[in-house]
Amino acid sequence: MTDTLWEPKIRAQRPEAGPPADPRRLRDALGAFATGVVVVTYRSEGTDYGVTVNSFTSVSMDPPLVLVSMQRTSRALSYLLDRPFAVNVLGDDQLATALRFAGKPQDAHVVQWIDDDNAPRISGSPAYFQCRPWASYDGGDHVLVVGQVVSYGRRDDTRPLLFHRGKWGSLAEEQADDAAGEGRR
Repeated sequence: MTDTLWEPKIRAQRPEAGPPADPRRLRDALGAFATGVVVVTYRSEGTDYGVTVNSFTSVSMDPPLVLVSMQRTSRALSYLLDRPFAVNVLGDDQLATALRFAGKPQDAHVVQWIDDDNAPRISGSPAYFQCRPWASYDGGDHVLVVGQVVSYGRRDDTRPLLFHRGKWGSLAEEQADDAAGEGRR
């Protein structure tokens, strides 16, 4: 563990009473921030499940921790608090998988699972993080779920699936180094 330069103190911040935010305008403004897309997967009674999430971030390297933000009304939430789960980063070729776990399944789309000793994960994902529950925190209408990474992996041959202003997308194609470098001289 590294030395800390501050006194750890957790406080609950409660907003002062004031005019409520317009939910649609706030959502639109937040949508200007492009995010990656992940599916959080877990097993219950021998069946693999998942939920599409775009609120995911790394928290710590020592110990290795990641965070997903889950709506309090999500059926998946209670499962993530007491069993292993995996965060599967989706590639731009996995839109049908994102839609399936967002409750909008596409006809004939079959998810290929990878089963091992930790949490189930989705085959073909550019990266995955298998976790055990570490902590959870109040996040208003969401719960912030922190998982300790126990296993992870990545592929370098695919680009991420993105979500921006309510639409799915991907990164632009990379230009060849020689063509991109000509304009910088």
